[in-house]
Amino acid sequence: MIEQVLINLLMNSVQALRGRTEGIIHLQALLNHRGRVVLQVMDNGPGVTPENLEKIFVPFFSTKEGGSGIGLSLSRQIMRLHHGSIHVQSEPEMKTVMYLTF
Repeated sequence: MIEQVLINLLMNSVQALRGRTEGIIHLQALLNHRGRVVLQVMDNGPGVTPENLEKIFVPFFSTKEGGSGIGLSLSRQIMRLHHGSIHVQSEPEMKTVMYLTF
């Protein structure tokens, strides 16, 4: 199931970078200050506006034309089932980082 979460996040990054030159997707794994594993998926796409940061995890909310709004809400549920969490930080037109904490 975690594999599905990663695939979803990577696909979101690929879609965000469509049409951009010099697009970057960066994956990183680390231990946080509490010794918990954190996986990060970062891209330099258009980002998420501040007003949409928490909405992106609401079922059926999508900022993408033709998007179903299922991917990130399902990802959040999967992370909860694994006693983890998912959250996002975004600087529009700079970077977006999705954090999976276990």
